[in-house]
Amino acid sequence: MTDYTFGTLKLPNHFPREVTALLSALQLQKPDMAPLQALGDHEWRSLLSFCEISHMTLVMALLPSEGLPEWVVDRLTRNRADNALRYERVKTLYREAAEALAKAGVEHIVIKGFTQAPEYVAKPDFRRQSDLDLFCPPRDIEAAYAALQAIGYEPDDKSNISCADHVPALVRLGNWQGSSNPFDPEMPYGVELHFCLWNDNVSFIRIPDVHLFWERRTTRQIGDLSFPCLNDVDHLSYLALHILRNIFLRDWAIRHVCELATFLHSHANDDAFWQSWRDTHSPSMRSLQAIAFYHAHVWFGCQLHPQVVHSIAGLPPAQLSWLRRFSSSGLEIMFRENKDSLWLQLSFLSSRAEKWKLVRRVLIPAHVGAVGSPVVRVRNKRLKRLDADHPWRQFVAYLLSRSVSHVHANLTALARGLRWYLSRLTSSRSQRNFEMQQLT
Repeated sequence: MTDYTFGTLKLPNHFPREVTALLSALQLQKPDMAPLQALGDHEWRSLLSFCEISHMTLVMALLPSEGLPEWVVDRLTRNRADNALRYERVKTLYREAAEALAKAGVEHIVIKGFTQAPEYVAKPDFRRQSDLDLFCPPRDIEAAYAALQAIGYEPDDKSNISCADHVPALVRLGNWQGSSNPFDPEMPYGVELHFCLWNDNVSFIRIPDVHLFWERRTTRQIGDLSFPCLNDVDHLSYLALHILRNIFLRDWAIRHVCELATFLHSHANDDAFWQSWRDTHSPSMRSLQAIAFYHAHVWFGCQLHPQVVHSIAGLPPAQLSWLRRFSSSGLEIMFRENKDSLWLQLSFLSSRAEKWKLVRRVLIPAHVGAVGSPVVRVRNKRLKRLDADHPWRQFVAYLLSRSVSHVHANLTALARGLRWYLSRLTSSRSQRNFEMQQLT
């Protein structure tokens, strides 16, 4: 293995102790269960709530149970059992959806979900899945939508999909009335039809290679389930690009990064795979993925193949500098909004018009929820108590909270960005002085 040092994870002071403990236990080279074992019941309840929101419950359930509270182990055991039943349902629903699409003459591939097994998660029922993600060529989206509606799926127009890679989700609720159990085996699955594998209208970054993913698609078998999907190299690339997308959109990426770290760690000595990866993708595509690889290494301490090390080390100085300073921003955002990713995204853009468009979109968000809409009750993915008797009061509270959050995040982003820029200038000046001294 090549020696490398890309830095260590530095979490902010306000980062919850219980989540820090979970990250310590999930380190792939030097896991430490002691911080988890030292948590009290109140911290465990907070951690379990966080894991439900971040889809990390089943990741935690696979950790050694020695020294953990009995009630926590019992709950995680139930979660695993319920999710195993959910996976049996998703197989049935996928086969039904695939048959409907085939009858309509629509080809598709499955992305995310159970396709992560066994390389990114050991078994498909070890991964929480709330919907089926299917990619179809854009020309076939309308026909695919109609085919699924014909078997009982209905559009779900409640969510904001302005930055999504898919059309409005389809859902078939049936007689299900809701449940407090996030792993309820009877909870309906939705279907999301993706029209692209990378949305350059959102990122402003064009990646010509992505259209080749569809041409290189393959078929895989997991147990008794067969399905079309991305090939192994493109699967890794799509996951890395999806993480980069989440970083740009300031969305939670912890589970995806954890799965990526698992893959990188288990393939740290797989020369054949990484040679194929290098041969398949252009240098620009590999450098985009390197951003996600860096996060996986720093967050979860995974080993890296020399090809991965080379790709990270070869990133432009501005992006490497951003990673060293802001690699924890994607974790911090789960508890306090920040917009540090703006500076990373700007580093990819050359058009001044696109840069200004991006700055306006990030600093002045256009979407505001309406009175009574679900988004009014949510603060950073956390559901607030419903004030049914005073919807306007709840709406005003939402507007105030949202405004304060954005103003604080904007000021923080500008201050952090300025310090980062000045540190780069200082570093560059020092390097130039050193070079001049060597010449003289």
